[in-house]
Amino acid sequence: MVAQQAGVSPMTVSNVLNDKANVTKGKREAVMKAVRELGYQPNRAARALASATSLRIGLLHRDMDSSLLGQLLLGTLRAANLNGAEIAIRSYDPDVEGSAYAEVQTLVRSGVDGLILPPPLSEDADIVALKDSHHLPMIALAPGSELGTIPSVGIDDEQASYELTRLIVNKGHTRIGFVRFVSSNGLSQTREAGYLRALKEAGLKREPELIWAGRPTYEQGLLAAEYFLGLAHPPTAIFCSSDDIAAAIVNYAHRQGLRIPGDLSVAGFDDAPIASQTWPQLTTVRQAVSNIAEIATDRLLKALKSRSELLPETQWVAHQVIERQSIADLRR
Repeated sequence: MVAQQAGVSPMTVSNVLNDKANVTKGKREAVMKAVRELGYQPNRAARALASATSLRIGLLHRDMDSSLLGQLLLGTLRAANLNGAEIAIRSYDPDVEGSAYAEVQTLVRSGVDGLILPPPLSEDADIVALKDSHHLPMIALAPGSELGTIPSVGIDDEQASYELTRLIVNKGHTRIGFVRFVSSNGLSQTREAGYLRALKEAGLKREPELIWAGRPTYEQGLLAAEYFLGLAHPPTAIFCSSDDIAAAIVNYAHRQGLRIPGDLSVAGFDDAPIASQTWPQLTTVRQAVSNIAEIATDRLLKALKSRSELLPETQWVAHQVIERQSIADLRR
């Protein structure tokens, strides 16, 4: 039906859908036009199993400058190589409405067999709906909490945030700033919930002026530092939801002549490479992003190969609070 609509042979349609190179641009465009017009959706798993073409997994990411991207790619590619699969990566602009969905559609049209969704894409209803409408398996990375809609792999973010905040409190800090993510997704909510639980347990009240929201980038960290250090009563410690933000705050504080941790304590989250490249090195939560990505990718590929259904279950991975030199002990 697609071949007839496009005016080409069935073999040409097969070559286009399997993304083979021996097809002219004109014929490729004609086939894809027919696919769109007919609403044709090939069975991706069956197509990959029936041909010599390896499985192709789509991966989206929003912060190309994030120090976590390298770890994410490392784990994904490691699992892909072990399974003889390919990874197609696309970036999107979170400041442009519909950008993520448009990039997902690009991946779908390219014929990917499944999707890997970092936060907050796993909570985008339109993207998740493609799982059923396009018969496209997908798995979420580090969503912050159980999703119930698609499978995921990650750490218990609420508990990890609680443990790090408790460490700061136990060192005598009572005025602790917190940098949450600007969105209201599960990851942002669970990390803030852990921070607030530790404060409440210590008899400390939530102070709205000590909570700042931003994206997990270095540039946003500079803005957070400017905000906190501009307060009439700045916090003695700042807990950041990402190491990139924390590293920026350390840098900003140094430029203001402040000592870390003598004048200001700073903690991050993720244990990304920048956490140990900053001076002093950051106290942080270690979540093995490369390991999480590898487990999730392997789980998705094995399901595709076996044609088995991916149940919407969460696979928890252990985390660890890494104490370094960036938190002062005020009890001394």
